[in-house]
Amino acid sequence: MTLRALPTTAVLAAALVGTVIATLLVRLPGSLGLTVVLGILCWIGFTLWPWAVLPFGIIGGTIAGVLLGDGGIRSIIIMHTLILLTGCAAVVTRRLLPETGERSRRTSTDAAMLALAGLTALAAIYGLVRGNVPMYVIVAAYQISIIPGYFFLATHTLADSRSLRAAGLLYLGAATVLTAAELATPGRHGGLLSSLALPPLMVLIGRTRGWRRIVLVLVAAGFTADVVLASYRAIWLAAGLAILIMVVRGGPVIRRGVAWTVTGGILLLAGLSLSAGVRERSSVMMTAFGRSAGHRAPEAAVGVDVFATQPIAGAGLGQSSRDIYLPGMGMTDVGPVYHAFYVLVLANFGLIGLCAVLWPVLRTLRVGFADRDGMPLAFTALTCGFLVGAFFAGPTEGHWELGLLPALTLLTARAGGLVRTPGVAPPRALAVVAPGRPVGPGRGRLFRSGAAGPGRSGPTGAATAGPATRTGTPIGRTPAVLR
Repeated sequence: MTLRALPTTAVLAAALVGTVIATLLVRLPGSLGLTVVLGILCWIGFTLWPWAVLPFGIIGGTIAGVLLGDGGIRSIIIMHTLILLTGCAAVVTRRLLPETGERSRRTSTDAAMLALAGLTALAAIYGLVRGNVPMYVIVAAYQISIIPGYFFLATHTLADSRSLRAAGLLYLGAATVLTAAELATPGRHGGLLSSLALPPLMVLIGRTRGWRRIVLVLVAAGFTADVVLASYRAIWLAAGLAILIMVVRGGPVIRRGVAWTVTGGILLLAGLSLSAGVRERSSVMMTAFGRSAGHRAPEAAVGVDVFATQPIAGAGLGQSSRDIYLPGMGMTDVGPVYHAFYVLVLANFGLIGLCAVLWPVLRTLRVGFADRDGMPLAFTALTCGFLVGAFFAGPTEGHWELGLLPALTLLTARAGGLVRTPGVAPPRALAVVAPGRPVGPGRGRLFRSGAAGPGRSGPTGAATAGPATRTGTPIGRTPAVLR
């Protein structure tokens, strides 16, 4: 980005911001002043470095919740949402500044994600009309709207290879520090941040050599140990399925990276077994592994019954069933959130909602499967893992991965896969052609603007690499998925 300003202006702006921050800290009571100050600093930082929005939003919500004295899930969600809203404000600010010279990156999945956002708003109105509790409506709307929210934040803040690399390094560095700090801490669920980083790291390990590979293997081994010691079955399922897909579908580069990572993880776990904290965390993990579903199955049955009575549009966002007996919990209200994400969608949104949620995700899967040795396969494997894991998990902060991973697939395809392995030819179907022309045997384009043919220049004047690969969600032989 090029924000050109005179030194005097920069000094005056810094003095003004410092004065405002000091005033807010003195005037506003308790944590409110600190929250507002953090919001202002995030807004300034995201305006200067928009690629930091998503890494900071994913990891910073937890850190901010702890800094403000409450590490509970409610505080984490609130801070997570505030950071993302601040990122949206920063994106709008950059659009209003002509000096940035930025243009929107439109993808063929935009329409499907916009449709999901619009249908979510209609379902929320429908829920209010039916008399559902307004707070429940907001909670259910958040669970679904977070998917298109993450998708569009990614496509607006990670639109080029430099931004993708910077965001990846920031995420990897912060996740490594958090994982190392909590690896031997009993009672930590963990696993989510590590599982998101593992498959892309496996690709990089397969592509690098020498000391770089050693460093990456050490980092990946720590993430592997964190996932193994997690107390969250959906994380085990998502990570395990992702690795299995990479082994079965991947080429030599992918399999080499998987082998190095698994070997490093086994050796690290063997060494960490001497730690008392790791042994205690292992016992907590084994307890979680043997624990029954408890009230989750009866809870899901309640949601399925709601869907069965109103299968088309569900009972509206925010639906809940009053005074239901659940084993271990007694009489309680069930809904709108369930421990199975698809039950949440069906009960609140019906078949219309299920199709609206799955269509933009599934239509990108064929992109990554076409590249057997690239980043696209890593993100596609993760997408498949979280799609299956959503049968058994309904996290309170929402399945934002289902919006982030498809966006990363399309963006890394646009960026040429970030890294090209020497001697490995890209799939023929992934060749980028001139804007508006068919890709492969099908019709349609991956990007409606900013894409150019091999060696040609796009609308922004930047030369585009010939072949394109993808980093998150797959595109198949025929990009009908992109129509």
